[in-house]
Amino acid sequence: MKVAVIFADGTEEIEALTPVDVLRRAGLRCDIISVSGKTPTGSHGIRVFADGVAEETDFSSFDAIVIPGGMPGAVNISENTAVVSAIKTALKRRKLVAAICASPAVVLAGNGLLPCDSATCYPADAFISLLGDKYSGKDVDISGNIVTANGPLSAVKFAFAICEKLGLKPKF
Repeated sequence: MKVAVIFADGTEEIEALTPVDVLRRAGLRCDIISVSGKTPTGSHGIRVFADGVAEETDFSSFDAIVIPGGMPGAVNISENTAVVSAIKTALKRRKLVAAICASPAVVLAGNGLLPCDSATCYPADAFISLLGDKYSGKDVDISGNIVTANGPLSAVKFAFAICEKLGLKPKF
C-alpha cells in the first residue's frame, strides 16, 4: 500500500509530518509529494525534502492522498492542477482522500471535490462557509472514503483515522 502526502510552501508541518510518521510506522510507503519544488518550506520555516514533485508523479500508483492544511500551503495545493486532477481521479476510483485544517475547505470544497455527507475543517468562518451544511465541527470526521480533521491539535487523531480506514495499525 502506498500513500501520497502533499506538501507546499506554507504547509502546516505537524499536519503533514505526523501522518507521514504514523503511516510509516504502520508499514506503509508514504511519499511526500511537493507542489513547490524538491525542498518546500512549511509555515514554520521547516524545510522538507520531498520524495517527488506533483507534475512528475504518477498518482495512479497511490492508494490514498493526504492533504495537510496551513496557509498559504492550502491555497498553493488548491491551485496545482496535477494534484487537483489526482484528487478527482482518486475520488472517482473510491480511493481514500484525507484533508486537514484549511484543506477540506480550500482544496476539496474550493475545487468542488467534497462528495460526502459531512466534513470538518479549521473552525474559521471563511472555511466553515465553504463547507456549508456539511460542516460537522468534529475533531475528525470520516464520511465514506473521505477523512477530514480540524487542525494541528488533531494531527495524531487524523493520522490514526487514516490508518483505520486503510485497515492498518501503527506500531509504537
